[in-house]
Amino acid sequence: MLSYKNLQEIIKHNVRGGTGEIRCRDYLTVSDDLPAFSSFGLNEMQPGATIPEHCHTDDAELYYIISGRGTGFHNGKSFPVNPGDAWLCKQGETHGILNNVVSEQVLSFINVFFKHRIS
Repeated sequence: MLSYKNLQEIIKHNVRGGTGEIRCRDYLTVSDDLPAFSSFGLNEMQPGATIPEHCHTDDAELYYIISGRGTGFHNGKSFPVNPGDAWLCKQGETHGILNNVVSEQVLSFINVFFKHRIS
């Protein structure tokens, strides 16, 4: 799992001719060797909603928590998720998410799918 507070902060100045300071934390880089991008979605899990642990055989998926708190799963392990946290599930790995920590909250997250490259 990638916790926002544990990611290295990169400070950039005057980005692309702009002014001021930008503080950045990279969740993914080229070195992650991911297949081609497939889709990007915003999900709003209603109170008590669940996506049980499951496997994608043809793609990888990144979860990024925007708001709310819940429980994430990756390869049989569970962990708390909070805003700014993310985790990458590579092709063939298991993953899931539960909105089960705070009653009456909407848990919002982005998911990005990466399609398997066909050789």
